[in-house]
Order: sequence, then structure tokens, then C-alpha cells
Amino acid sequence: MILCAGEALIDMLPRETSDGPGFYPATGGAVFNTAIALGRLGAPVALHTGLSTDLFGQRLSEAMSASRVGNRAALSDRPTTLAFVTLTDGHAEYAFYDEGTAGRMLTHAEAPDMDGVTALFIGGISLAVEPCAEAYAALALDNRHLPIMIDPNIRPGFIRDEDRFRARLTRLLGLADIVKLSDEDMEWLGMSAGDVLDLGPKVLCLTKGAEGVRAITRTDEVHVAARKVDVVDTVGAGDTFNAGFLAGLHRAKALTKGLPPHDALSEALKLGVAAAAITVSRAGANPPWDREL
Repeated sequence: MILCAGEALIDMLPRETSDGPGFYPATGGAVFNTAIALGRLGAPVALHTGLSTDLFGQRLSEAMSASRVGNRAALSDRPTTLAFVTLTDGHAEYAFYDEGTAGRMLTHAEAPDMDGVTALFIGGISLAVEPCAEAYAALALDNRHLPIMIDPNIRPGFIRDEDRFRARLTRLLGLADIVKLSDEDMEWLGMSAGDVLDLGPKVLCLTKGAEGVRAITRTDEVHVAARKVDVVDTVGAGDTFNAGFLAGLHRAKALTKGLPPHDALSEALKLGVAAAAITVSRAGANPPWDREL
């Protein structure tokens, strides 16, 4: 089973109403979206997060159950994190409200049961703020014997302490077997693909929007072009790619500590790109089910 560990929140999506502009509350969060997409693609998956018992937390829990995602969350009566989304030509920007929330205040003492877990996925805004960031970093360190994938999904405006975040991310990149970064992430980090691989990962998935994605290793490189679709918005696109890539490796029995073979990398990339293409063709983070592919 793949354990996804990171934020689950509510995306407040812009909507036009009879009274003017408004917001629609939709379940979201980068790691939550990846878990949902994995469940819909038929991969065995569970989510560890700080989950509120409030109304929004109940909606998140129900969405997990509906998409075949196991619940290994730490519950609290703190509120749910909210992310207000603005769209410019379909591209999403976020304003986060997370002070004192269930997700933000998660600690390592609330680490999940790891029974049956065969791979770990971490990332998202949860790696940028304490104490939850240190809880997820400790979880990765404690389980470094498992194959680990990380997508930091860097949101510069959310980072409170840049030096501390960079140091934590460097540690985590050194623990990871697979790293997914966008071209914007790479620019912010000021690193090349070789720099990332020098830290220890075996595979770097580098996404470049409409140009597609490359899987880069020390001995191989595989490119898959993006599919041409009518884009509604990009909410959840990268998260869905992560799920498709992980599901593809899982299907090929290549989600291990070793270097995936060329064919497995290629098929995993294709599944990630195909799944993400469906997500961007409809509003919000609404990953496809396996039957849609």
C-alpha cells in the first residue's frame, strides 16, 4: 500500500453566483489530491494528515472513503486549512489560511500505523511550516527503508522561513528515491537536474506544463509529451500526475528502492500524463477514475 502523507484542506474555488462573485468549497490539498487520484486509479492507498472533526474535515473524510482511500489521519478539533484560489487564464494561485489548524499542528507523536505500507509519498505545503513539516520529515526518516517519492510543490508565498525550508528540503531530497519538480520549482531552487540527482534520488520527474514531462536518471531519460486538451483550470494537475506515475510503477512492480527499468518509467509517465490531461479538462481537482482511462 502507498501511504500519502501531507495536507488535506478545502479549496475555495471562485464561482459566479446570482449575487456576484463567490467561492465554492471543494476538497483539496496537494497530497490529498494525489491520494484521491491513486484510489480512483485502483492503487492501494491511505492518507496520513492532520484532520479536523469540523464540517470541512467530515467532507474530506467522506471524499476519501468515496475514492477508495484508507484513513490514517490524526484527528483533532482544530479547524480545517482553507486555500482561496484565484484563476488567471486557467492558472491557479492560492492564498492559504492555516494558523492553528488541524493540518498545521500535526506532530511526530501522531505518526501513523505503518502496517502494510510498501511506499511513501510526501510533499505539498505541509513541508513548509512547523510543526507539521518536521513531523513529515521525521516520518520519511523513520521509513527510509521504503521507496519514497517527494513533490515539494513549492509555493514561495507560503514559506515562512526560507533558510529552514531549504535545509529541510535538501534533507528530504536526500532521502527520496523519486522526486517530482516543476520548471517553476527548479527555478526557485536554483538547481539543475544533475544537482538534484547528486543529492541521492534515482529518478527526477521534471514537468513543464504544455511541453510534457521528462523522467531523468543518471543513465536514462524518458520524455512524454503533454496531451492536447481544452484546459478548464490547472488545479490538481501535478497531483494527478504524481498519482498516475506511482500507480504505473506499482502496476509494473517497479515501485521499489531500485532504479525502475526504462519501459516501466515510460509507461508510468504515460499514465501520469493521461490522468492529468483529464483533470485539467474539468473544473477543480477532480482526478479520473480508472474506467475513464
